[in-house]
Amino acid sequence: MRLVTCAGATIAAAALAGCGGSSGHTWGGPPAPAADGTVSVEAFEAHRETVEEPWESSPALVAAEFVRLGERTAVNTSIETSSESEGSSPTVTITLDGLLDDSVRAERWVLELEPAGGDGFRLVSVRRTQRCQPDRGHEGFSAERCS
Repeated sequence: MRLVTCAGATIAAAALAGCGGSSGHTWGGPPAPAADGTVSVEAFEAHRETVEEPWESSPALVAAEFVRLGERTAVNTSIETSSESEGSSPTVTITLDGLLDDSVRAERWVLELEPAGGDGFRLVSVRRTQRCQPDRGHEGFSAERCS
């Protein structure tokens, strides 16, 4: 398990933001989540198929690219990568806490990946949950909206 917090995630995100590659294609960011928190990965996978970028070889960097971490602002950011065993499909959890939002305090993104052949990884599923600001709804991570 690897945990990168604050400055490390910011540095990785800044490096990602500078990766333009030779393709000229850019990812616009994740679509809005469904009511249960699931987020479609189809458009991202179509994008990933059209580029050859260094981020494709790292589960954490694929997740950061999907979330557009280089464009996000949070007081604390953590990236945790886990897999049950060597060679198994990794799960990446990105938590953005201390968001500058009057309703949402934090977002948590759980991204499941699988090897895509070669050195790359593809997204299999994504789920986004959020924690509300005090007195703005639930204070645990949930797909339920904040008020």
